[in-house]
Amino acid sequence: MAFDVPDISPVVGQLRYRHLRLILALSHTRNMHRAAEEMNITQPAATKMLQEIESILGVRLFERTQRATRPNDIGLFVIAFAEEAIRSLNRFEKALGTLKHGGYGMLAIGAIMATAPDVLPLAIAELKRRRPLMTIEVSTVTSDRLLEALEKGELDLVIGRPTEQRHMAAFEVEPLGIEELWAFAAPEHPLVRRRAVSWADMMQFPWVVQQSSSPMRQVIDGTIAASGLPPLVNIVETTSIFATLHLVRRAGMVAILPRSIVEEETRIGRLCRLAISIDNPLTPYGIIRRKGEQLSENADEFVSIIREMQLG
Repeated sequence: MAFDVPDISPVVGQLRYRHLRLILALSHTRNMHRAAEEMNITQPAATKMLQEIESILGVRLFERTQRATRPNDIGLFVIAFAEEAIRSLNRFEKALGTLKHGGYGMLAIGAIMATAPDVLPLAIAELKRRRPLMTIEVSTVTSDRLLEALEKGELDLVIGRPTEQRHMAAFEVEPLGIEELWAFAAPEHPLVRRRAVSWADMMQFPWVVQQSSSPMRQVIDGTIAASGLPPLVNIVETTSIFATLHLVRRAGMVAILPRSIVEEETRIGRLCRLAISIDNPLTPYGIIRRKGEQLSENADEFVSIIREMQLG
């Protein structure tokens, strides 16, 4: 059987791994001498290599001054390509190593906090049961950061929600569910004893919140603004569930998280839900993948497991 092998353009075919490494070294050092040291070559060799790269591409990538070597607009475009290419090569090497040792390759998953207590661990457990030697990388931060990683090719898929309008054009989204948000505090917190809590009441205490770019933080900020209150100022920002829960328990702070994360903690009395109603305008979270790109066999298996769990 004959297979069509995609052609590599003459330009890309001349680029080598060391070329990509130099481009990245220059992108973060902005200095030819330090970039050369990073690559363990002499500065003249690095200068010659950059000239070779620019000759291959037919365009200048960096502007040289006495103080710095800075990328121009085309240089920034090439840097992004180099980052993506090296990430792909590194992931290929790791997956190949796993396969050579009898494994099933690897899978890089991103998931929002709401899925961490149940959906994500159960799906991973079933995937490991089916493919015990697969290497699975898991990232659990906010949707905005997960989609940035998905766009760069650092993740195979994400369980989260689009955070920008352009994401609807870049990704395919399969809705899974809606998060119910709970406000909570430590059992000894003054607000716990109140039968009704207002947003003004909560504003009198320090908060633990996610970064301002996250969908949940935008819900909180929007609700506070709609209540006619000033923005939050007494805050600690973190994407860590562990840090959030410990700051609430030990530092007298209040927080808002999905019910799935805090329900068990409130059931056993380690945390207490506050008596405040939270209108939940969060869009449904779902399985997000790069548009027009076929999932790997491992990613496809994981998605099938998530769907089975939803139906169950």
